Amino acid sequence: MVIIFNCLEEGIFGSEKLNNKRQFELDVSKFFAIVFMIMVHCFAFCSLCQIESVYLQYLLIFLQCSAPLFMFAMGVGMVYTRHRSSKEFVSRGIKLILMGFIINLIYFCYGCFLGVKLEYCALSLMANDILQFAGLSFLLIGLFKRINFNLEQIFLISMILSIFGTFINHVEFFNMYLAQFLGHFIGTEGYKIVSCFPVLNWFVVPVFGMIFGNCLIRCTDKNLFYKKIFLKTSLLSLVFVAAGLITRYGMFSTTGGKVYEKLQYLHVTTPDVLIMLIFILFLISVFYFLLPFIPRKIEELIKITSRNVTNIYIIQWALLLLLINPLNKFFRIKPNRIFCVLIIFGLTILSILLSEIYVKMKMK
Repeated sequence: MVIIFNCLEEGIFGSEKLNNKRQFELDVSKFFAIVFMIMVHCFAFCSLCQIESVYLQYLLIFLQCSAPLFMFAMGVGMVYTRHRSSKEFVSRGIKLILMGFIINLIYFCYGCFLGVKLEYCALSLMANDILQFAGLSFLLIGLFKRINFNLEQIFLISMILSIFGTFINHVEFFNMYLAQFLGHFIGTEGYKIVSCFPVLNWFVVPVFGMIFGNCLIRCTDKNLFYKKIFLKTSLLSLVFVAAGLITRYGMFSTTGGKVYEKLQYLHVTTPDVLIMLIFILFLISVFYFLLPFIPRKIEELIKITSRNVTNIYIIQWALLLLLINPLNKFFRIKPNRIFCVLIIFGLTILSILLSEIYVKMKMK
């Protein structure tokens, strides 16, 4: 926030919307976010990719930046969208929550296939993940738009929610279904409880993305803008990564993929999320300066992926849980590095292709 305000003081932004078309560095950000997410899910939930390796554990820790990167890009998209009315935001939020429910159904079927107790399978229907978080965020922004809150007021509210979520965290309830439902809003925990990305803890990330997008759309010199961001965030990001890997705190607290193994990350605190935002700004600036080196064919793949990121997210879960894991349970193939690379590459490409086919069929 301070970094962007410094740029404002130096006259990098105008009053008119100059960059109101798609910004390719944001497409690159969403591309890496979804690819990193697929890698995280493969390492955590795919039986063919569960390899014991210290280096793999550190890679998994780094890949955790995928979720906040996705949230940040989502916030920028809220500024760039043509459907920006309060009603349209609420409608988009409801659709995202319903899409999240599709993934919950996939989890439910997968749990039943594995012979998990029905009461715990039922919890998966109420579980919250990044799509539920995205839906709730759109609902909140739609509400704030309805009562005419400006961006500064929304950011202040998001900070208050973050602080509140920091202190009301890792809560256990007497009823596991109540804990699961409240896990959408605050960080709850318990046996078989899936409380991922509660809105109080994470809402500040897309709001910060909105602030960034509001600046970017009015930026008169993008090269200078990203240069200043890179210079002011690179050292901080290096210290952040080094300190995180040493202390194993917050985003760097987990080497596993199960919810109970990474609660510090999933129920992020205010100080950690603010530092994480600095790291995201650093990544965005790096992506921007890498743009000239991206081949044209890869550029088209990135644009397709960015447009279909929600569909890709749902499809990769369906393929992973309903196809790959059941087939491997039948054939009993032991995990190894070759299978791991093939699964990640194949799952990513197949999810992108199927999502594009779905979009074209929908258009017809």
